[in-house]
Amino acid sequence: MSRLRKIAGRVALASSLAVGLALLMPFAKGAPQEAPKLLVDDDCQAFAFDANGNIAYAVPRIKHVKRLYIERDDIWIASGPARKRIIDAEKFMPFPPPAGYVVNSLGWSPDGRRLALDMVLQQPPSGYEVASGKSKGKEEDVEDRSPVSTVGGGKVVALIGDDGDEIKVNGSKDRFIQDAKQPAWLGDNATVVYLGAGSNQIQRLKPSSGETKTLFDAHTFDAVVWDGRRNQAYAIGRGIRGQLMLMRLDLLKETITEITRIDDYRGSLALSPSGKKIGFFEDGDTIVAIDLANPSRPRRVPAGYGRFEWSDDERRVLLKRGPEEKSNSLTWVTLADGSFAPALYDLTYRDFTIAPDGKSLAVTQPGKRVLKVYPLP
Repeated sequence: MSRLRKIAGRVALASSLAVGLALLMPFAKGAPQEAPKLLVDDDCQAFAFDANGNIAYAVPRIKHVKRLYIERDDIWIASGPARKRIIDAEKFMPFPPPAGYVVNSLGWSPDGRRLALDMVLQQPPSGYEVASGKSKGKEEDVEDRSPVSTVGGGKVVALIGDDGDEIKVNGSKDRFIQDAKQPAWLGDNATVVYLGAGSNQIQRLKPSSGETKTLFDAHTFDAVVWDGRRNQAYAIGRGIRGQLMLMRLDLLKETITEITRIDDYRGSLALSPSGKKIGFFEDGDTIVAIDLANPSRPRRVPAGYGRFEWSDDERRVLLKRGPEEKSNSLTWVTLADGSFAPALYDLTYRDFTIAPDGKSLAVTQPGKRVLKVYPLP
């Protein structure tokens, strides 16, 4: 009888372990995972969802000419299984001259008909001669066969339609918006705001008229996150008494509303999908989540520094720990209790973004940045 009890106990223990392992399997590293609903087997260095679930992405094309390496990026749009290239790098910036461009990020207009590209222009090194492939006046280049890299030629913003046609700025002699970064379209789908690359001042531009204006009396901010479809933004900056504040910026009326004082700001300012909550890191470990209707009662969650985005229900955030340029796993952080749950089987990813409707998650792999889109429950 005693032996039977021991055998029964071992069976019960084995059953319990099996159940436990089964529960853990969806999160185990290396476990089989659900097939993505979209897979782009290209090196996708930048990507963005529109409000309808379409995704635009940039694919680098490297040209090697006379020891010079030049990058110019194709732009594609994936609508479900259908894909179309709207920017052919060879036509968008033909060679010669030996110039290139790198797309850092893409931003959709609210109606999904236009894109704003945050880019860095590339130029050959000073003194480089295309005909010879040498740097002028340097005898050692005669024997030097190592490749020559391009150098940055300035940060610019390019505006294009979803058909790839460039949107020109009326009256401008420049092809792109110069000294500009972090663009966003406003709710009229015809006005763009951006930061001055050197000044960090907010600029507003209407391409059809060419009217450009520096907003908020050239005030600068430590960080800005756009809420373009509502014609507003949120910023971290100094208030009228010199205190560090979270502020609401009306991008049409040019008014600043101080929301709450904050103790410190270290990065990752992120607005929730509804625009009712905002979060950021106040130090190297703590996420501060603020309900904008009740900003005096922020919620603090120890999480480990990184970049995060909000879930659709705004109860948790998806976090990739570590520096932006480093790959890492993704983790769901529940704000109410500070609990953690691995996402996508705890595998490592280079970059990620959640679709505006909260139903899809796009990620790129380390190495060749293959783009995958997974459904979110």
